[in-house]
Amino acid sequence: MSIDPRLMERRKTVAEDNAKRNVTRLLKFIAVLVVAGGIVWVAFSPWLSVSQVTTTGVVASDTHSLLVENGVTAGTPMIRLSASDVERALLDDPWVAEATVGLHWPDVVSVEVVERTPVAWVEDGQGWARRAVDGVALPSPDTPDDDMARIQMPHLSDEAGATASADLLGALEFVEALPARLRAGTVLTTDQDEIWASVMSYQVRLGRGVDMTQKALVLDALIREGIPEGSTVVLIAATNPSTSIDDSADPEDES
Repeated sequence: MSIDPRLMERRKTVAEDNAKRNVTRLLKFIAVLVVAGGIVWVAFSPWLSVSQVTTTGVVASDTHSLLVENGVTAGTPMIRLSASDVERALLDDPWVAEATVGLHWPDVVSVEVVERTPVAWVEDGQGWARRAVDGVALPSPDTPDDDMARIQMPHLSDEAGATASADLLGALEFVEALPARLRAGTVLTTDQDEIWASVMSYQVRLGRGVDMTQKALVLDALIREGIPEGSTVVLIAATNPSTSIDDSADPEDES
């Protein structure tokens, strides 16, 4: 049985076309692999790897150690770094209030942190600790020194309510707003839901923890005006202060 030569030619043509298509597909696949491999090689090459890390604002925090722990070191491919992940890691340090990480291609990472500064020693239910103005406890010795004001609120705890938290934040705000010459030796306490401060020889009734910056400025102005030593200063309303010599006793003496 003979096969029509035209059919044979047709089959040959179809086979050749299929072979060409297969070769073309293979070549395209190889080309894709080569291009992808080239992209990966470039992405992980020294050209696109960290060569410089700049930091600003670092004083007390463990920023440099945290950067190393999170791979922000020379030689790390930039593509492996996530600015947001590094920022979150830095913010786990209580010293760090703000963190901004920038990836500047091809090879530079910039890190800017704003650190907290201790405002006062605070005694709460867990003991003494230095705290920043936002209330965050900072790494501290077990006992306070005489370099900063003291805020004694031993009834406070991690489970303290909103009122107690507002008192603490208000007390910290007051201390931060005091001139440096008045801070050392200042002691703040609470008595019957009010905040009292012992500043130099003055007993200061501050009331609730609101408008504390204004209260601190008013107290400074009164002291500069020369109110008698030993005066009791009432600053429940910052705009309506009053002073007296024998108004009320030290709240600590009454307890």
